[in-house]
Amino acid sequence: MENTKTYHEIDFLLPSQRFNINFSYITQKGLPFVREFVLRLIQLAPMSMSQVATFFGFSRKEVQEAIDDLVERGELTLSENGRLALTEKSSGYFTELGEAPRLSLLRDSSAYLSFDLATFSCLGKENSSEKWKAGISIKVEDENASCSETRVEKHFQRQFHEILQKGFLSKSLTLEEKDSPNVYTVNSVSKIKQMPLRLPVQFKVDEEGRSVEREDFEQLKSSDYVHGQISLELDRLARPSNFGEIVRAMADIGDGETLKLFDSKGSSVSMQFFEDLVKLESNSQKKRKTFIGPIYSTANWELLQKYLAPLIKARRESKADVGKTPFLWLAPSDPYWGKSSNLQVRVSEILSMATTKEKRLYTPTLYLPLSGADDKKTARQWKWEFDPNSDDVHGVIEGFLGGSVEVMHFQGEFVVVVYHASLPDSYPVSLPIGFVSAEKDVVSSVGRLVTTYLQGSSGFEHSNDCGLLSRMGRNE
Repeated sequence: MENTKTYHEIDFLLPSQRFNINFSYITQKGLPFVREFVLRLIQLAPMSMSQVATFFGFSRKEVQEAIDDLVERGELTLSENGRLALTEKSSGYFTELGEAPRLSLLRDSSAYLSFDLATFSCLGKENSSEKWKAGISIKVEDENASCSETRVEKHFQRQFHEILQKGFLSKSLTLEEKDSPNVYTVNSVSKIKQMPLRLPVQFKVDEEGRSVEREDFEQLKSSDYVHGQISLELDRLARPSNFGEIVRAMADIGDGETLKLFDSKGSSVSMQFFEDLVKLESNSQKKRKTFIGPIYSTANWELLQKYLAPLIKARRESKADVGKTPFLWLAPSDPYWGKSSNLQVRVSEILSMATTKEKRLYTPTLYLPLSGADDKKTARQWKWEFDPNSDDVHGVIEGFLGGSVEVMHFQGEFVVVVYHASLPDSYPVSLPIGFVSAEKDVVSSVGRLVTTYLQGSSGFEHSNDCGLLSRMGRNE
């Protein structure tokens, strides 16, 4: 859709299952040359053996062998007047006079195919290894999972030609262009495993800043039911407006620019103001760029790389000891943050780029929110989500600048601030909006706010920094 902008990217996980399907199908095959044309000739008019020999130029022995073979196959018979005629069997090879005969064959085959458990669309033959993480799970009716084998049997038959056209079945079913196989019967359907179908959804606004309708899913025969289930999950996760909290956080950071993008009621964002601000920043001497959407989205990550890539290059070439420079990534308490496979890729990237064969370039630490130092349940969930990088992740007691602010801080170099605004009257999910800045005063002031919070406490005996998640719960 033109003139829209993506303000959030969220993956939804739809239950699907993989099956082993054994089935029989009917295919139409052509006949060998002599056999075909003898039958086509006699279809036009019954005739004697000598007439057949004359027409094809056969010797008496050759025509005798050909006719004997067709009689043995039950495809020719001798009529009362001594002429050769088609049998009921061979007459069934033709649908029109003079056309090529087609022989129906019954064959067996099998396929390993996956189907989602909402619309039972065939997803193909790939064996997905997706895990139930980095996304929001969609619920489907329990009966869909418990009776999936029976339902897949029906849907396989209904979708057979579509499945065939997409190349999901054995090549032997489509070797000849004239073949038009039809499924005869499904002999067995065996469920092998359950896994999620990852459905990335882009939430967009138009040029007026209004939320636009979500797009349908190409993989599914129908998207209506799934969109309905997604809406139910969004209603469950919905939070009241946090605009007042966001305004206070902006004041603490000293950020008056981003505040101008919101309307006076704090219910929506003006895309015109956003575009104007981006233009101003591109022509300004200030080292600041405003953006909308998660920092780990493709477009915003490219923006971040304009700040990070030159630093990494310079540090690789430098002989200075820079390995202890902190690079902190503080996550917000937002139900939609990190619900995308993109985040896991970005975290792995940040961690892997921190070192070369020769030295360490910086010290990265990711901080994930916990309700308290004893929140073992959330800690376990985070460890599962960030495996195999969980040994590099810390827990932090939530509440930094109200809890809805995300910060990436590369000490002395740049800072990323993202406000996760919950504006339920205008947008179904939170709207991430923020900036990247390399202005020294901004980098240091935001850095002090983060450091002060991590070293402080929020009414607990321990500091807000709960330490490595991998160590939490070991002594239980």
